[in-house]
Amino acid sequence: MCKTAVNFCYFVLFFIPTVCQSQTLHFSDVTESSQIQFQHYSPLTEERHLHLFMGSGIAWIDHDRDGWPDLYICQGTAWPRTETSDTAQSNQLWANQGGDTFSNITKVSGLVNFDYSMGTAVGDFDNDGFPDLFVTSYGKNRMYRNNGDGTWHEIGTSLGMADERFGSSCTWADVDNDGNLDLYVVNYLKLDPNDYPLCTHKEQGRTYAAACHPKYQKHECDILYSSNGDGSFTDITAQAGLKLESMRCGLGVVACDLDGDADLDFYVANDTVHNQLWANQGAGTFLDDALLSGVAVNRSGSPEAGMGAVVGDVDGDGLPDLFVTNYYGETNTLYRNEGTGFFLDVTDEFGLGSSSRLKLGFGTSLFDFDNDGWLDLFVANGHVHDLSEVLGRNEPFAQRPQLFQNQGGQRFTDASDSGGPYFQRPVVGRSCAVADYDRDGWQDLAIGHLNSSLVLLHNQTHDTQMNSLRIELVGVRSNRSAIGAALDVHVGENRLTRFRIGSSGYLSCDEGCRTIGVGTSGTPVDVTVRWPDGESQTYRTLQTGRRNVLIQGRQLVQ
Repeated sequence: MCKTAVNFCYFVLFFIPTVCQSQTLHFSDVTESSQIQFQHYSPLTEERHLHLFMGSGIAWIDHDRDGWPDLYICQGTAWPRTETSDTAQSNQLWANQGGDTFSNITKVSGLVNFDYSMGTAVGDFDNDGFPDLFVTSYGKNRMYRNNGDGTWHEIGTSLGMADERFGSSCTWADVDNDGNLDLYVVNYLKLDPNDYPLCTHKEQGRTYAAACHPKYQKHECDILYSSNGDGSFTDITAQAGLKLESMRCGLGVVACDLDGDADLDFYVANDTVHNQLWANQGAGTFLDDALLSGVAVNRSGSPEAGMGAVVGDVDGDGLPDLFVTNYYGETNTLYRNEGTGFFLDVTDEFGLGSSSRLKLGFGTSLFDFDNDGWLDLFVANGHVHDLSEVLGRNEPFAQRPQLFQNQGGQRFTDASDSGGPYFQRPVVGRSCAVADYDRDGWQDLAIGHLNSSLVLLHNQTHDTQMNSLRIELVGVRSNRSAIGAALDVHVGENRLTRFRIGSSGYLSCDEGCRTIGVGTSGTPVDVTVRWPDGESQTYRTLQTGRRNVLIQGRQLVQ
């Protein structure tokens, strides 16, 4: 049934403004057939050390530029850390073998890493055409330069970027529009390995070990590294104004032009305290406008325990909206962009309140899984306390993931029951990232779990009436990755807006090449790219069903 008073589904010739659920929504678990064998390793201690519950990130990265997205997966480690040479306990790089299978090339690539790794960010920081990789850790952060021959080398230590605080999410963004990517690193808590805070919980006359509440622990300041344009970076955290605010405990970050002033801002989802919106003031300085903008707390004025953050235009007005996953007993929060830097919490109006209150959300992705032109939503759920059932509480550690379908930019409906077998079972979900890994025009999903296997879901929601186009952006005067660009896709008289960002959700990074659903439009479409340096360029008659390479200042390459 359509959610309109008319008795037909398509009242604009080539675009679907409301969703009719005629497609069969389905994601197949193809982990085994893809040959990806990754088991997250984070054995919980009797003392319940907090960092062991947080999980690790994943990133889609076309490391060899063959057009097929590869998968980088962060790994945990035991605590206290023990020495090992088993690459099964290392971060791993799985090379895409043409869309059907993947092979583990971690050893030959030089990406063996036995840290407790957390967040990932993919971006071509040296503008040489090959994507580079930054990885945060509970321990030393790592910067990997792509050598362009299938191998990598770690350069963070020599660049002074191997910070040893508890890094969580990170993202690339050209904050000064000089054509070089800068880096924002979110830090979580001060968990000194030599003086690790441990907590207990008393109930029914018994004492249990429990992870310490982050609100009552020492927080950390985030870091902003500015590119010097020669492959080196300078820590400008203090000069940028990030130390003028009290330190927070951050987990998620996203960079986008949230206030419409043509430069990139940072939104940070903090755990149990006010979120931050670092509004770019130009000249390398930032102010926290979160409270004024309406995204520091929920609509009742309460701070929530933010985990993951993602940005996208969910209502079709061309403005970036924000979605944040939160703790059990709270709701996930959708902040709708009202324009001129103001947001409104519309969680309940969009049907996302009651469905998330009895879940603990971590990873999240906004992506158009049915190619109808509206961004849908995925949330990975899982608790951080594994003894709730022992204590007689109905707060399960493993929880069902959720898939929500966008109903014409007005509301989301829970489509989990029809999403496939994966959505029917409880898991301890953490990270997630989106890519059309087999280039069939439909976006797929990789999901990371705590102490369990990574899952690769193949999108089989195929409807022959629905089309998409695949767009790769190449900056010239802007950064080569084109991070910070916005795309306006003109479908008939309608416009779809999508954003190129440097990280997404919780600790993760989606594929850089964008797959954009255009509904039933089978005709060529026009795309206007607003490049990060402010230049706007329109590319005419892009064909659906194929890859389109848009190079700044040049004509279309197909």
